[in-house]
Amino acid sequence: MNRPDVSIVVVNWNTRELICNCLKSIFEQAGNISYEVIVVDNGSSDDSVSEIRRRFPDVRLIANVTNKGYAAACNQGISASSGGYVLILNSDILIVDGAVEKTVGYADAHTDVALVGCQVMDDDKSIIKTCFRFASVLNLTLQAFGLSKVFKNNRFFGRERMQWWGRDTEEQVDVVTGMFMLARRCAIEEVGLMDEDYFFYGEEMDWCYRFHKAGWKVMFWPGAAIIHAGGGYQSSRKIPIKAFVQQNKSILTFFRKHRGLISCFSARLILVILYAIRYFFWTSLLFIKPVAEKSEVYRLEKQKVLAALAFCVLSIEPEKPETRFLRVVWRKTVAATEFISALLNSALLAISHKQPRRVVLYYHNIEKNQIPQFEKQIEHLSRNFRVVKPSEIKSASPNGDKVIVAITFDDAYSGVFENAVPVLKRYGVTVGIGVPTGFLGQRWPTGGLAFNEDKSVMSTEQVRELDKNGFEIFSHTVTHSKLTELEDSRLWMELTESKRMLKEIIGCDIIGICYPEGGKDKRVCFTIEPELIDDSAGDLQLGRFGVSPDESLRTFILKANGAYAVVKYLRMAKRFLLGICE
Repeated sequence: MNRPDVSIVVVNWNTRELICNCLKSIFEQAGNISYEVIVVDNGSSDDSVSEIRRRFPDVRLIANVTNKGYAAACNQGISASSGGYVLILNSDILIVDGAVEKTVGYADAHTDVALVGCQVMDDDKSIIKTCFRFASVLNLTLQAFGLSKVFKNNRFFGRERMQWWGRDTEEQVDVVTGMFMLARRCAIEEVGLMDEDYFFYGEEMDWCYRFHKAGWKVMFWPGAAIIHAGGGYQSSRKIPIKAFVQQNKSILTFFRKHRGLISCFSARLILVILYAIRYFFWTSLLFIKPVAEKSEVYRLEKQKVLAALAFCVLSIEPEKPETRFLRVVWRKTVAATEFISALLNSALLAISHKQPRRVVLYYHNIEKNQIPQFEKQIEHLSRNFRVVKPSEIKSASPNGDKVIVAITFDDAYSGVFENAVPVLKRYGVTVGIGVPTGFLGQRWPTGGLAFNEDKSVMSTEQVRELDKNGFEIFSHTVTHSKLTELEDSRLWMELTESKRMLKEIIGCDIIGICYPEGGKDKRVCFTIEPELIDDSAGDLQLGRFGVSPDESLRTFILKANGAYAVVKYLRMAKRFLLGICE
């Protein structure tokens, strides 16, 4: 049997549809070269193996029982191959315009090149800027503290990712991306296979470094192009925390192997400082925005950073039972860190508040089983804060150094009338209740806009009774629409009709409205997103903190003390840190 020109090795883990599309593109775009295709499956559980066997019988399939890691799987494929070149290909790559044949042709004409990478495009055919420099203490510092993002087009600060380079010219580079690497067989035989210490990420940087040390060139050539389907990195998205830890492990492995102990220690220290800062940031942001639309995203980022800290400090990896003792130590460390974070947040509050603090807290529903914890929160507010009606929040005079607090409830759930109101009466606390007039006495429709869908709204009689007992009734629109997204005519209807309906019910004007995300009112206005007080044009706009009986008393107290006062600093940090969390 003749030796094929190229052996194409594709590693798969739970990307059945993607790898089938990838294999289809290989066979359609192979051109006039001879080739073999080897797929190494790393213990997929999505029927990838059976689907590949059914649809692509000419593919040589190596089916691992467990996930051996990306580098180990690549080595299996390379060892089973016989081509003059080996093409390492990710399962989410689509070959277009004869890219494999073109790249082999380039390598044939450049015999001093060990590895060739080509141009990578997104689904919309925009160029993805692949290729980067080897990890170093300088590059890691610039990247970790955002300088490579802020000055990404500067040749010094943006040195690692080379953002100034449009990937439209042939260049000798440090590292080509591992999603498409054409390697010369004789060069592999000289430097060896991939290092299996790299489970996921970093293997291409280590391999390229070894080729450079052996005197071979690593080249980027834009004469061929591929498509990174679906935004790429589909496998790592399935295990975001574990993948993030592996990224950091790979960086430190490279430093340990190729940069020496001092550089490795410096890199670990940089990462610890970076993730400690990010951890404090995400913890603070979750205090500020506990019910925001992206709270799950924030929570995941916090978990990723915490897992990375665990590895960088104590070498703890997710799902490693042999580190049980270290896990106990780590849990104690996390508890202490949470406490320190709370103290730092409190210190920020104390520094930022020179004027009397005015804070609005809002609840949604109160379930029967939440009554004891809800009562603890109300009792704490009554004893330690000055609790006023929402309409008085702007004009209330300070009482010593006590924080001035008002409470509102959104959506007028019947559970509030049944479970919260008796507690509020017992402690003499008057709150405001936002009533969505289009749902009085009804249940929220399936797929509706409410936070708790399968709940009932108060009846007209219950609203009247609350008004008679001194509770403040606020409009909450008719349909619970987001006012900032409505046309002017519809917006005017929501603002006026909801107030008119409530005026007929309680017999007096409605003094304010609790907006579903944004806007102002002539008397009292509250918004769901936490904001600093905006007292321009005589209007009052207060950001509210979402609170719940299920959260810890510490978190509740932080919010009641006015944590929104530091939100502007967190927003500045968010814009900066989000850019370097990628």
